[in-house]
Amino acid sequence: MHLIWDRGAPSARPVEIALDDAGAERLADLYAPPVDRVHVRAMLNTSVDGAIAGSDGTSGSLHNPTDSFAFGVLRALTDCIIVGAQTVRAEDYRRPSGRASLRTPSRRPGGAARPELVILTRTGDLPGSIEPDWPTLLAVPPGEETAAARRSGFPSAQIIAAEGPAQLIAALAARGHRALQCEGGPGVLTQFLAAGAIQELCLTVSHAAVGGQGPRLTGGEDLDADLALETLIVSEHATLTRYRVR
Repeated sequence: MHLIWDRGAPSARPVEIALDDAGAERLADLYAPPVDRVHVRAMLNTSVDGAIAGSDGTSGSLHNPTDSFAFGVLRALTDCIIVGAQTVRAEDYRRPSGRASLRTPSRRPGGAARPELVILTRTGDLPGSIEPDWPTLLAVPPGEETAAARRSGFPSAQIIAAEGPAQLIAALAARGHRALQCEGGPGVLTQFLAAGAIQELCLTVSHAAVGGQGPRLTGGEDLDADLALETLIVSEHATLTRYRVR
Protein backbone atom coordinates (compact mmCIF):
# COMPACT_ATOMS: atom_id res chain seq x y z
CA MET A 1 0.00 0.00 0.00
CA HIS A 2 1.12 3.60 -0.59
CA LEU A 3 0.00 6.67 1.35
CA ILE A 4 -0.45 9.47 -1.19
CA TRP A 5 -2.72 11.92 0.70
CA ASP A 6 -2.35 12.70 4.39
CA ARG A 7 -3.94 15.22 6.78
CA GLY A 8 -5.98 16.75 3.99
CA ALA A 9 -3.13 17.36 1.53
CA PRO A 10 -1.02 15.42 -1.00
CA SER A 11 1.98 13.66 0.48
CA ALA A 12 5.34 15.05 -0.58
CA ARG A 13 6.18 11.54 -1.73
CA PRO A 14 4.27 8.25 -1.42
CA VAL A 15 4.90 6.37 1.82
CA GLU A 16 4.88 2.58 1.59
CA ILE A 17 2.85 0.67 4.18
CA ALA A 18 3.48 -3.07 4.10
CA LEU A 19 0.82 -5.61 5.07
CA ASP A 20 2.83 -6.80 8.06
CA ASP A 21 3.23 -5.94 11.75
CA ALA A 22 5.39 -2.89 11.04
CA GLY A 23 2.86 -1.65 8.50
CA ALA A 24 0.06 -2.25 11.00
CA GLU A 25 1.85 -0.01 13.50
CA ARG A 26 2.21 2.70 10.86
CA LEU A 27 -1.45 2.48 9.84
CA ALA A 28 -2.50 2.49 13.50
CA ASP A 29 -0.55 5.70 14.05
CA LEU A 30 -2.29 7.30 11.05
CA TYR A 31 -5.76 6.27 12.22
CA ALA A 32 -5.29 6.62 15.98
CA PRO A 33 -8.48 8.11 17.51
CA PRO A 34 -8.28 11.00 19.98
CA VAL A 35 -8.02 9.87 23.59
CA ASP A 36 -9.44 12.98 25.27
CA ARG A 37 -12.98 12.92 23.85
CA VAL A 38 -15.63 10.68 22.34
CA HIS A 39 -14.94 10.04 18.66
CA VAL A 40 -17.29 8.18 16.29
CA ARG A 41 -15.84 6.61 13.17
CA ALA A 42 -17.70 4.68 10.49
CA MET A 43 -15.78 1.87 8.79
CA LEU A 44 -17.16 -0.09 5.84
CA ASN A 45 -16.01 -1.96 2.74
CA THR A 46 -17.58 -1.18 -0.64
CA SER A 47 -17.12 -1.92 -4.32
CA VAL A 48 -16.27 0.92 -6.70
CA ASP A 49 -19.97 1.18 -7.56
CA GLY A 50 -20.96 1.55 -3.92
CA ALA A 51 -22.13 -1.97 -3.10
CA ILE A 52 -21.49 -3.37 0.38
CA ALA A 53 -22.29 -6.96 -0.65
CA GLY A 54 -21.07 -9.09 -3.51
CA SER A 55 -22.70 -11.85 -5.50
CA ASP A 56 -23.15 -14.05 -2.42
CA GLY A 57 -25.21 -11.38 -0.65
CA THR A 58 -22.52 -10.68 1.95
CA SER A 59 -19.35 -8.61 2.10
CA GLY A 60 -17.31 -11.81 1.93
CA SER A 61 -16.96 -11.78 -1.85
CA LEU A 62 -15.61 -8.20 -1.71
CA HIS A 63 -12.90 -9.01 0.83
CA ASN A 64 -9.25 -8.89 -0.16
CA PRO A 65 -5.90 -8.70 1.68
CA THR A 66 -5.93 -4.88 1.89
CA ASP A 67 -9.49 -4.76 3.23
CA SER A 68 -8.81 -7.46 5.83
CA PHE A 69 -5.60 -5.73 6.93
CA ALA A 70 -7.30 -2.34 7.35
CA PHE A 71 -10.25 -3.76 9.29
CA GLY A 72 -7.88 -5.67 11.57
CA VAL A 73 -5.95 -2.50 12.37
CA LEU A 74 -8.97 -0.24 12.92
CA ARG A 75 -10.78 -2.80 15.06
CA ALA A 76 -7.71 -2.87 17.30
CA LEU A 77 -8.09 0.88 17.91
CA THR A 78 -11.75 1.07 18.92
CA ASP A 79 -13.43 0.64 22.29
CA CYS A 80 -16.64 -0.67 20.76
CA ILE A 81 -18.07 -1.74 17.41
CA ILE A 82 -21.62 -0.58 16.64
CA VAL A 83 -23.58 -2.60 14.09
CA GLY A 84 -27.18 -3.26 13.16
CA ALA A 85 -28.78 -6.63 13.87
CA GLN A 86 -29.51 -7.24 10.19
CA THR A 87 -25.80 -6.95 9.40
CA VAL A 88 -24.96 -9.22 12.34
CA ARG A 89 -27.36 -11.84 10.97
CA ALA A 90 -25.91 -11.58 7.44
CA GLU A 91 -22.22 -11.42 8.37
CA ASP A 92 -20.02 -13.31 10.80
CA TYR A 93 -19.69 -11.00 13.80
CA ARG A 94 -18.24 -13.68 16.04
CA ARG A 95 -15.53 -12.29 18.35
CA PRO A 96 -14.37 -9.14 16.44
CA SER A 97 -11.07 -8.38 18.14
CA GLY A 98 -8.67 -6.59 15.80
CA ARG A 99 -5.12 -7.37 14.71
CA ALA A 100 -3.26 -9.50 17.23
CA SER A 101 0.02 -7.53 17.00
CA LEU A 102 -1.79 -4.37 18.17
CA ARG A 103 -3.59 -5.84 21.18
CA THR A 104 -0.70 -5.84 23.68
CA PRO A 105 -0.38 -3.22 24.91
CA SER A 106 -3.89 -2.11 24.06
CA ARG A 107 -4.18 0.76 21.57
CA ARG A 108 -7.82 1.41 22.53
CA PRO A 109 -8.47 4.70 24.42
CA GLY A 110 -10.39 2.74 27.06
CA GLY A 111 -7.52 0.28 27.45
CA ALA A 112 -9.58 -2.92 27.11
CA ALA A 113 -8.10 -6.05 25.59
CA ARG A 114 -10.94 -6.38 23.09
CA PRO A 115 -13.77 -4.22 21.74
CA GLU A 116 -17.32 -4.37 23.04
CA LEU A 117 -19.81 -5.38 20.36
CA VAL A 118 -22.89 -3.13 20.38
CA ILE A 119 -25.82 -4.50 18.37
CA LEU A 120 -28.75 -2.26 17.42
CA THR A 121 -31.92 -4.36 17.52
CA ARG A 122 -35.64 -3.87 18.05
CA THR A 123 -36.48 -7.47 18.87
CA GLY A 124 -33.38 -9.12 20.35
CA ASP A 125 -33.45 -11.68 17.53
CA LEU A 126 -29.78 -12.67 17.17
CA PRO A 127 -27.87 -15.54 15.56
CA GLY A 128 -26.60 -18.27 17.86
CA SER A 129 -22.99 -17.26 17.18
CA ILE A 130 -23.38 -14.09 19.28
CA GLU A 131 -22.02 -14.59 22.79
CA PRO A 132 -23.21 -12.33 25.63
CA ASP A 133 -19.86 -12.63 27.41
CA TRP A 134 -17.73 -11.50 24.44
CA PRO A 135 -18.59 -8.70 25.75
CA THR A 136 -21.72 -7.62 23.89
CA LEU A 137 -24.38 -4.97 24.47
CA LEU A 138 -27.81 -4.70 22.88
CA ALA A 139 -29.16 -1.22 22.05
CA VAL A 140 -32.96 -1.22 21.83
CA PRO A 141 -35.70 1.42 21.63
CA PRO A 142 -37.03 2.60 25.01
CA GLY A 143 -39.71 0.26 26.30
CA GLU A 144 -38.34 -2.79 24.46
CA GLU A 145 -35.76 -3.82 27.07
CA THR A 146 -37.77 -6.64 28.66
CA ALA A 147 -38.87 -8.17 25.36
CA ALA A 148 -35.33 -7.97 23.95
CA ALA A 149 -33.89 -9.62 27.08
CA ARG A 150 -36.43 -12.44 26.87
CA ARG A 151 -35.84 -13.02 23.15
CA SER A 152 -32.04 -12.81 23.27
CA GLY A 153 -31.35 -14.34 26.65
CA PHE A 154 -29.12 -11.38 27.51
CA PRO A 155 -29.02 -10.07 31.09
CA SER A 156 -30.69 -6.70 31.60
CA ALA A 157 -27.33 -5.11 32.53
CA GLN A 158 -26.21 -5.64 28.93
CA ILE A 159 -29.22 -3.94 27.34
CA ILE A 160 -29.23 -0.20 26.66
CA ALA A 161 -32.41 1.74 25.91
CA ALA A 162 -31.57 4.53 23.46
CA GLU A 163 -33.73 6.72 21.24
CA GLY A 164 -31.40 7.48 18.36
CA PRO A 165 -27.62 7.84 17.93
CA ALA A 166 -27.09 10.70 20.39
CA GLN A 167 -28.58 8.78 23.33
CA LEU A 168 -26.64 5.65 22.42
CA ILE A 169 -23.33 7.53 22.18
CA ALA A 170 -23.98 9.19 25.54
CA ALA A 171 -24.74 5.80 27.13
CA LEU A 172 -21.56 4.27 25.72
CA ALA A 173 -19.50 7.27 26.85
CA ALA A 174 -20.93 6.81 30.36
CA ARG A 175 -19.50 3.27 30.27
CA GLY A 176 -16.04 4.69 29.54
CA HIS A 177 -15.99 4.19 25.77
CA ARG A 178 -14.42 7.00 23.78
CA ALA A 179 -13.48 5.45 20.41
CA LEU A 180 -16.66 4.18 18.74
CA GLN A 181 -16.70 2.44 15.35
CA CYS A 182 -19.95 2.13 13.38
CA GLU A 183 -19.86 -0.70 10.84
CA GLY A 184 -23.34 -0.34 9.33
CA GLY A 185 -25.36 -1.55 7.60
CA PRO A 186 -26.71 1.12 5.28
CA GLY A 187 -29.71 2.07 7.43
CA VAL A 188 -27.58 2.46 10.55
CA LEU A 189 -24.91 4.48 8.73
CA THR A 190 -27.54 6.75 7.20
CA GLN A 191 -29.19 7.28 10.59
CA PHE A 192 -25.88 8.21 12.23
CA LEU A 193 -24.84 10.52 9.39
CA ALA A 194 -28.24 12.23 9.30
CA ALA A 195 -28.01 12.82 13.06
CA GLY A 196 -24.56 14.40 12.74
CA ALA A 197 -23.21 11.65 14.99
CA ILE A 198 -20.19 10.60 12.89
CA GLN A 199 -16.96 12.58 12.78
CA GLU A 200 -15.07 10.35 10.37
CA LEU A 201 -15.98 8.03 7.49
CA CYS A 202 -13.41 5.36 6.57
CA LEU A 203 -13.89 3.16 3.52
CA THR A 204 -11.97 0.34 1.93
CA VAL A 205 -13.03 0.50 -1.72
CA SER A 206 -12.40 -2.90 -3.27
CA HIS A 207 -11.35 -2.74 -6.90
CA ALA A 208 -14.48 -4.45 -8.19
CA ALA A 209 -17.92 -3.56 -9.54
CA VAL A 210 -20.88 -5.82 -8.81
CA GLY A 211 -23.96 -4.10 -10.28
CA GLY A 212 -27.31 -5.66 -9.40
CA GLN A 213 -29.84 -4.48 -6.85
CA GLY A 214 -27.88 -5.26 -3.68
CA PRO A 215 -27.46 -2.86 -0.74
CA ARG A 216 -25.36 0.27 -1.18
CA LEU A 217 -23.27 2.20 1.32
CA THR A 218 -26.21 4.29 2.54
CA GLY A 219 -29.93 3.80 2.23
CA GLY A 220 -33.29 5.12 3.35
CA GLU A 221 -33.64 8.84 3.97
CA ASP A 222 -31.90 11.49 1.89
CA LEU A 223 -28.56 12.81 3.12
CA ASP A 224 -26.61 16.03 2.73
CA ALA A 225 -23.28 15.01 4.28
CA ASP A 226 -20.28 17.19 3.41
CA LEU A 227 -17.01 15.23 3.46
CA ALA A 228 -13.39 16.35 3.38
CA LEU A 229 -10.73 13.88 2.24
CA GLU A 230 -8.15 13.39 4.99
CA THR A 231 -6.23 10.25 3.98
CA LEU A 232 -5.85 8.29 0.74
CA ILE A 233 -3.96 4.99 0.53
CA VAL A 234 -3.81 2.93 -2.66
CA SER A 235 -2.93 -0.71 -3.17
CA GLU A 236 -3.33 -3.44 -5.73
CA HIS A 237 -6.61 -4.71 -4.28
CA ALA A 238 -8.33 -1.70 -2.71
CA THR A 239 -8.17 2.02 -2.02
CA LEU A 240 -8.44 3.26 1.57
CA THR A 241 -10.23 6.58 1.93
CA ARG A 242 -10.68 8.50 5.15
CA TYR A 243 -13.06 11.47 5.23
CA ARG A 244 -13.73 14.05 7.90
CA VAL A 245 -17.46 14.81 8.18
CA ARG A 246 -17.77 18.59 8.13
